Amino acid sequence: MMLSRWKRKPRRMSRLKVMMLSRWKRKPRRMSRLKAMMLSRLKRRGRRGRKSWISMEGGIARTHFASGRFARPPILIVIMVSISACQTVGTPPLITHQETETRRPKHPPPLVVTPGVISKSAEEEASRLWSRAQTLFEAQEFSQAVLASQEIVTDFPSSSISGEALWLLARSLVEVGDSVKADQVASRYAELMPRQDPRGGAIRLWQSSIVSDPATRIDRLLRMEEGSSEGDILLAIDRLRSLVDAISVELLQEVIDGIPPLGGPLMPLVEARLSVSLLELDRTADALALARSALEGGVSGKERAWAEGVLIGEFPPGRGLETVFTIGAVLPLGGPPALAEFSSLIAQGIEVAASTALGDEFEVSVDFRDDGGDPSVSLQSMRALDQAGVVGIVGFLQDDDFLAAADARARPVVLVSPTARSADRAGAAAYSLEGSDPGAAEAVARYAASRAYQRIAMVYPQTPNAEAEADAFELIAERLGMPVVGRFGYEAGATFFEPQISAALNALRSEELDRLALAPNDTLHMEELEPTALFMPIPPEDVEFLAPQVIHFGLDTLAVEILGTSGWTDPQILTSVEARLTTGVIATAPVVSERALEGQVRFREAYESRYQRSLVGATASVGYDAALLLLEALRAGRVEPDEVRESFESLEGISGATGVFSVIGGRVVRDTEVVRIEDQMAIPIERINLGFRNERR
Repeated sequence: MMLSRWKRKPRRMSRLKVMMLSRWKRKPRRMSRLKAMMLSRLKRRGRRGRKSWISMEGGIARTHFASGRFARPPILIVIMVSISACQTVGTPPLITHQETETRRPKHPPPLVVTPGVISKSAEEEASRLWSRAQTLFEAQEFSQAVLASQEIVTDFPSSSISGEALWLLARSLVEVGDSVKADQVASRYAELMPRQDPRGGAIRLWQSSIVSDPATRIDRLLRMEEGSSEGDILLAIDRLRSLVDAISVELLQEVIDGIPPLGGPLMPLVEARLSVSLLELDRTADALALARSALEGGVSGKERAWAEGVLIGEFPPGRGLETVFTIGAVLPLGGPPALAEFSSLIAQGIEVAASTALGDEFEVSVDFRDDGGDPSVSLQSMRALDQAGVVGIVGFLQDDDFLAAADARARPVVLVSPTARSADRAGAAAYSLEGSDPGAAEAVARYAASRAYQRIAMVYPQTPNAEAEADAFELIAERLGMPVVGRFGYEAGATFFEPQISAALNALRSEELDRLALAPNDTLHMEELEPTALFMPIPPEDVEFLAPQVIHFGLDTLAVEILGTSGWTDPQILTSVEARLTTGVIATAPVVSERALEGQVRFREAYESRYQRSLVGATASVGYDAALLLLEALRAGRVEPDEVRESFESLEGISGATGVFSVIGGRVVRDTEVVRIEDQMAIPIERINLGFRNERR
C-alpha cells in the first residue's frame, strides 16, 4: 500500500507539474515580442547575404544553416537580450553598409519643381497630361511631347510628377534638335535632387553627351557627385581623359574655378592631368599646387602616378610638350588669276591662324608650296612636305588634287582642305570644311516630322556628299513615321532638272489629285491637299539653277514645301539669287551664337592687326578655319601622325571665323540650326520659349 501510495504521489503532483510546466512555458511568451524583434532582425541580416541566421527555440540560440540543420552554439538568449537592451538604451545599434543599402527605398522620392500644396483635381490633371506626354514621346511626336511636358512644369510645378515632366522635356528637346535648351532643362532637373542622389550621375553624363563645347562637357562631368554609380564614374573618367587634353590650360582652369567648392569625385583626376600640362609650360608652382590637391583628394590610377611625378619634376611616359613645329600649305598661288587671288586670301587666313591660334607658348611656321593649279605639281609638293617632316598640311582646294595628295602620302599626315568636297573618298586623316553634314539633314528631318508631312520626295546630285545627307534624312524620316516616296538623282554639274522635278511632283501629288479630282493648276482648292515636301540637299552652285525651275514646274502652286541643307544658305547664294526664288525654303545654317560671334571677332581683329587693312569677304576666313582645326589638334603637343589624327578626330566646339566646328564620325561639321529663308536672310525657326534664364553653362 505504501508503495502504491508512493507510486500514486507523482500522479497527484502531475497537475501541479502540468501547471508549473504551463506557467514555465508561458513566461517566455511574455518576451515573445522581444524575441520576435530579434528574430526578425537576424533573419533580415540573413537575407542580406549571410550564410546563416539565428533561430530561437526554448530560449537557446541556434544557427540555422542552408541545409536546414541546426547547430547549437552555447549562447543563451539572456546574453542576447542583454546586448540588445544595452544598444537600445545607449547609442543606436551599428548599422552595416549592407543594411543601409537595404533600408534605402527601392524607388527614390519624386522630384518636385516647386514644393507646395496642390489640390486633388490639379494633381489628377497633371497626371493626365503626364500620360499624354509619355505617349507622345514613345510615339516619337517629340514637338508635341515638348508642349505637353512644358505645360506640366509651368502649370503644375507642385505636382508629384513635375520633376519627371522636366526630365522628359529635356529629352524631348534633344530630339527636336535644341540641345542648348535641353542642357539647361537637365541642369534644372539635376538641381532638384538631394546631394549624392544616385540619379545625378546619369543626368550629368547625359548632359555631357548632348553639348558640343569641350569645356561645357568637362563642367557637366565635374558636377557628378559621390552618390553616382561606379559604372557612371568609369564612363565619365574615359570621357574626361580625352576632353581635358583637347582644350587650353587657361580654359580648363576656368572650368575648374567654376565648379562649387568640395567638387565631386572626378575633380582630382582633372587636377592631376592639368598639373602635368602646367609643368610642361614651366609653370612649376601652379603644377605643384594642383598635384598636391589631386593627391589630397584621393586621385587614383595612372593620374596618381602623374601627380606624384609632378612633385619630383618628372613627366609621364610620352608627355613633354612639342611647342615648335612646321605645318605645310599647298595652294595654286601662281595659277589662273581668279584662282590665284582666291588662293592668296586663303594663305592670309592660314598665316593668321599660325601666328595667333596657339598663343605665345607655341612657335608655328608655315611652309607654303605653289602648285600652280597643276595636279602633278600638287603631288610633288605633297611628297616634298612629307619628306620635310611637317606635322600637317592645309590646302588642295580642288577635289582631284585632294584625292591624289591623300593617296600619295608616305606617312598618314593629316590633310585639311578648306574647299574640297571629296573628303569622304580621301581615306583616313583627310578632312575638309566642305564635306557632307548628315547631322544637318537629320535636323531638317526632325523639323519635317514636327510639320507632319504626309509624303516627302528627294532631288539631289549623284555625289557622295549629297547621298550621305539624303541617307541621313531618310533614316530619321522612317524612324519618325514619314514616308519617303521617291529619291531622284541627277548627274553632278547638270543645269536642267525637269525629269527629276516632274517625277518628284508626281510621286507627291499625282494620286492625291486624281482622288480629289483636282487639276494641277487648281489653286482654289490647295487647302484640301495634304502637307508634302521636297528635300533637296544640293550644293550652292546648283541652287541658282534649281530654284527657278522649282517655281517654273509648279511646286509652289501645288503647295509643296522645299527643304534643303546649307547649300541654300551660302552667303553668296542668298545675295545673288532672286529673293522670291528662295523665300520660304527651310534649310540649315551655321548657328549664330555668342561663341560663334567670338570666333568671328577674334579672327577679324587678328587679320586687321596683321595686314593693317579691313577684312573683306569670307575667303580668308575659310583658310583660317582650316588651319585653326589642324593647330587645335596640335595643341596637346603631340606631333606624330597617328597622335595628330587622334587629336583631330576628338575636336569639339572649336570657335572659328565661319562657325563652331566639331569632328563627328571623321567628318568636319559646323554647328547648324534649322532656318527659314526670308528676303535673302536665313532666320532661325522660332524655338519654344521655355522661360528659363539663358546660361553660359
